[in-house]
Amino acid sequence: MNGRNMEEMPFERVKTRRRKGHCPAGAPLGAIACEDEFNSQELEALFQNYNLKLEQTATLKALAVLIVAASSLSLVELLSSPRLTLSKGSYPVHCVVFLSLFIVTNVKYLQVTQLQQIAKLALLFSFTFALLCCPFPLALGTSELVSAAAPEQGVWQLMLVTLVAYVLLPVRTLMAVLFGVMLAASHFIVIATSFTGRKQKLWRPLVANAVLFTSVNLSGVFVRILTERTQRKVFLQARSCIEERLRLEDENEKQQ
Repeated sequence: MNGRNMEEMPFERVKTRRRKGHCPAGAPLGAIACEDEFNSQELEALFQNYNLKLEQTATLKALAVLIVAASSLSLVELLSSPRLTLSKGSYPVHCVVFLSLFIVTNVKYLQVTQLQQIAKLALLFSFTFALLCCPFPLALGTSELVSAAAPEQGVWQLMLVTLVAYVLLPVRTLMAVLFGVMLAASHFIVIATSFTGRKQKLWRPLVANAVLFTSVNLSGVFVRILTERTQRKVFLQARSCIEERLRLEDENEKQQ
């Protein structure tokens, strides 16, 4: 789709390097949080344009998943209780926001910078959507709902948006890692501060939630790194094919 641009670019030796300045020293995920990128800025920009259509499709899939999740929760909450709470009111609002981002993304001509801004907005509203699924008193509203809340409430929503951030949204790997860590930390803080009367039985669901959040983050990072490297490998293979074709055309012209 960008064959002409790839043909016009000189074919220097291709190398990759680690992005510097984005990885915390001594962090266990530091080695995998840093993405590979090409030494040549022009080649890196060409790869971003080459990969734009795939990232646009992935963003549309991510927004579709978020729309289905928000609309389903809105319907379930509407049928379960007529009382209006902050969390119940936030579901249809987030559904409208995700639908608006879906419409904006689903255009024929979209630039790389525009898609990056849309992905960041989707990440931001995914965070607020998942946070309001947590069982803190302000979101639940009434004292009856607060007393009936469980520590595992909101876990599957947090796991869903974390996977969406890693697998589908075209954001930096480090940003996705920070997103997953902040979501997990927010859930732990909400549980620890909201269930003050159940501290003796609270450690078991906290450990279970920690295992789930750690598993989903590690799985997401693995899939993210593997996908990134595969995409760059395919790009280099396509570039090599164009280079070989141009070389053969030059040889044929010289022979004629």
